[in-house]
Amino acid sequence: MINSSNLPQYKTVFYRNNPQTGYYTKTEQQPEITPVMRLPYQLKVENTQLHQIKCNATQIIRGKEIYKSGSFKFFTGMQETNFKQWFAGNDYEFSRGQKILSLSLFHFSMDNSRLTVFYFGRFYIDRREAREKFINDITPVLLRRHFL
Repeated sequence: MINSSNLPQYKTVFYRNNPQTGYYTKTEQQPEITPVMRLPYQLKVENTQLHQIKCNATQIIRGKEIYKSGSFKFFTGMQETNFKQWFAGNDYEFSRGQKILSLSLFHFSMDNSRLTVFYFGRFYIDRREAREKFINDITPVLLRRHFL
């Protein structure tokens, strides 16, 4: 059971939907530089293209910034969780030739006007069943801590 005393470290980043651009943009609550440098200033949700992602996600979330290779700097599939308006994804980076994963949880407001990202930097559970259990345990804690 997860409680406030044994939570893995995470950062919270707030976004607001801009209907004109279709991007979620960091709110005034956040400075230009986020507490998570891996998360971009703007994020966009799109339907998954079959060649884009291998998991069971029907939507992806990505930033605007692109590497010279043409791939997005932030890009992940959004997998549904057991909680309404909550999705899970991962972020990967290469450090010293090794792929490092970080868990991301995405919470959308009921009207999709706001997005809150919980970023567990360099924390990831490889086994799907164990990862789903962690998400089921941590989400009520995050709800109490940030939304109630």
